[in-house]
Amino acid sequence: MKSHCLKTCQWVASASLLLLVTASMAGATVTYSGLAGGTPGNVGPGLPSPSIVPGKEYSHDVDQTTTGGGGISDPEQVIAWDGIGGTADGLDYSSTRIDYTNNDQVDATANRRDHLFNEVLGSEDAPDRAHLIFSHDDQISVYFGGGPPVVGGYTPFPLSPAYSGGPFTLANGTQIGGTGELSYELATAFSPPSSQGIWANQGQINGMPNPVDVDGVEVWGPEPAFKADAEKYSLNTDLFSNTSVWSLDLSTNVSTPYISRAQIDAAVVALLGLPPGSAVLPYPTPIEGIDAINLDALMVQDIINDGTGPDTFDRDPGGGVGDRIIFSISQIPDPQDPDGYYATGSEIFVLDASQPNNPMFLYHGGHLWNQAYALANLLVSPNLIDNGYAVIDVNAIEAISEGVVPEPTCMMLLLAGLAVISGWRSRR
Repeated sequence: MKSHCLKTCQWVASASLLLLVTASMAGATVTYSGLAGGTPGNVGPGLPSPSIVPGKEYSHDVDQTTTGGGGISDPEQVIAWDGIGGTADGLDYSSTRIDYTNNDQVDATANRRDHLFNEVLGSEDAPDRAHLIFSHDDQISVYFGGGPPVVGGYTPFPLSPAYSGGPFTLANGTQIGGTGELSYELATAFSPPSSQGIWANQGQINGMPNPVDVDGVEVWGPEPAFKADAEKYSLNTDLFSNTSVWSLDLSTNVSTPYISRAQIDAAVVALLGLPPGSAVLPYPTPIEGIDAINLDALMVQDIINDGTGPDTFDRDPGGGVGDRIIFSISQIPDPQDPDGYYATGSEIFVLDASQPNNPMFLYHGGHLWNQAYALANLLVSPNLIDNGYAVIDVNAIEAISEGVVPEPTCMMLLLAGLAVISGWRSRR
C-alpha cells in the first residue's frame, strides 16, 4: 500500500472539522471520520483497535452503498470504514471489465502487495508472527440428525442465521464474531494454538445500518480509505466469468483477469481431490462438481511484473518464489461424503505461481487450516441451529500486527485539526 501522506494529511486535518459539523445533522449513516495514515508496526501478542488501523475496506453480501439511508443494494460497491462506525463509499468495480460486463457481487478483495503476507504464513519450524482476521458466511448448509451425515444420508439446505452479531459460539466453546463482524486468530509465535475471538464488531464496522454478512476485507490502505487500493478482487460466482481473481488498474479504471478459474480449480483438486457430482454449491444457484469451486476470500503478494501488459499471476523466471495468494473457497456440501462436505469453506490455501502443482494449506495459529481442523474445531454449536450439524464458511481474510506506525506529518496535522475544533467549541 503506497503512502499518500501529503494529500492524506490535508484531508485528515480538514475532515476533523467537517466531522464536527456533520455530526449534528440528521442522517441514516455515520459519517466517515479521518484516520492518520500508517503502516504495520511491530508484531507481537497484542491486538490493535480497529479504529487505529488505516485504510480499511469491506465488501457486504449483498453489496451496498452508504449513500442515502445506507444499506441499499449496489452491486460491486466496496465500503470504507473507520473503526468507530463511520463509513463511506469506496471502490466500485462496476463497468471496469471489457470481457465480462455483468454487474455482479464482490466476494473477495485484496491489494497487490498485502502487508504482512509473509508474516501470516507459518510452519511448525517457523511460526507465523502476524494475526489473522477473518469473517464467515451467513449461509451454510446444515444437516439434522445428531451428527455428520452417513454416506447417502441427509440432504443439506441453506440456513440464513440471525447471528450477524457475536459472540458466535462454536461447538468446542470458542466464541468468535458473527457473520457481520471480523474475528481474529492470534499468531503462533505469541499465543496458544487456536486463540480466537472478536476483533471488530458490527457497530465498529458500520454503525448504521449494521452489516449482516461481511464477505471481503482489506486493511493497511491509504487514508481516507475511500481513496482505496483493493485492486485485486473476486466476483460471485467464478463459473460465470471463468475468472477467479480480477486486477483493477487504478490509473485506467480497467479490470483484467488475474487468475483463471482453471488455476484455482487445479490447486483445490490437488489438495481435496476431484469433487464428485454429488458435491453442490447451493448458492446463488445449484452448481455441481468441479464447477462448484468458487474463490471467496483472498490475500495477494504480487512481486513479479514483466511490464508487457495487464498484471497477471506470474512465476519467477529464475525459479524462485513467484506471485502468491492465500485464498479460501465457498462451502460445498456433499451428502454422499461421510463428513458431509467436499469443502467446508474454511480450508485456507496457499498458492505460488512458480509451483502451481504444489499448493499448501495455510499454517497459522498452531495448526493447518485444512478440512480436518475445520471439522474438529469450526463446528457450529448445536444450540445455535436446533441440534443440527454444520461448519462455518470462512469468506474474508486479512492480517494485522500488534502495532501501527503512523505517518508523522499526519499525526501533527491531526493534532492541529483537533486544536482547531477545541478552539471552535470554546468560542461557542
